[in-house]
Amino acid sequence: MSGYEPPSGWNLPPGCFESDPAAPWNRPDPWEGRECRECRFCGSVSGGSLTAAICAYDAMTGEGPDVEAVSPYDGACECFEE
Repeated sequence: MSGYEPPSGWNLPPGCFESDPAAPWNRPDPWEGRECRECRFCGSVSGGSLTAAICAYDAMTGEGPDVEAVSPYDGACECFEE
């Protein structure tokens, strides 16, 4: 079945159409409308009387040793995970 091409020319699952709002390719990205502080990679560090929010995505995924200072109320980025 690997070479199957439907008569319509579209390679979509049965019952789907390109602009179907329930189709996975038309759903909003999971980070849209979310804040950085909702992500599992966002944390806080304290030193003395100061507290700062950090993003530890690079450090936790092996993409780098760094953590990044962020505003917890900024919009979430593409690295967002619950």
